[in-house]
Amino acid sequence: MPNNKKVIPSSQSGLWTFYDWVDGDGSNPIEKWLAEQSNEVQMTFNSMLKEARKRRNYFDWPCFRHKMNGKPGSEGAYELGFKADGRQYRLLVKFDGELQTVILCGCFHKGGNYTPTNALETTVKRARALAQGKASRRERTIQDDL
Repeated sequence: MPNNKKVIPSSQSGLWTFYDWVDGDGSNPIEKWLAEQSNEVQMTFNSMLKEARKRRNYFDWPCFRHKMNGKPGSEGAYELGFKADGRQYRLLVKFDGELQTVILCGCFHKGGNYTPTNALETTVKRARALAQGKASRRERTIQDDL
């Protein structure tokens, strides 16, 4: 029905794309971190990204927490969050182009503390490595059937 003017083409182009930060040697610490988590965490993580990618304005994402203002060296990083297994999980991310987000670090958050404790420093180092071309990104597959 390409000639029917009442048919609205379905396009994925309006969706956000999420990427994992990948080290210069090709290792993917985001995938490793996620693989160490429970099935519930993995499913909630996927559902969070699946919902977020549909909303053009990231302030409307249910998982959006805040910009990392006031944290030493974390300028430009944002915090996304979700709850699973009775714990508060956080993803520290950077926006990298139109409708593109790079996940730099996964961690836990409780009482103002991150676990691992060096999560913010790791985020800053990874963002710099990406900007300097010493690291890359790999597109994260989001499962639609979960």
